[in-house]
Amino acid sequence: MDSMIYASVRQVSSTWYYIATVQHQSHSAALSLAMMQAEIYLSDLGLVDAAAQPYLAGARTAIDGVLQGRLQN
Repeated sequence: MDSMIYASVRQVSSTWYYIATVQHQSHSAALSLAMMQAEIYLSDLGLVDAAAQPYLAGARTAIDGVLQGRLQN
């Protein structure tokens, strides 16, 4: 189940990051929006504060990896 949560959080954050960049927002604004949406998604799953941090870190790493031209598993 853990890997499914990681995958879905990465999908949520990367989708929102893409939406923000298509709307010509800066990288930092797009990243902020993506992470906020990931936090909302995790809170819907009951994962908040410290419990959410590993998933948020994974989402941030995935976005950074895509920007550098590599995919993260």
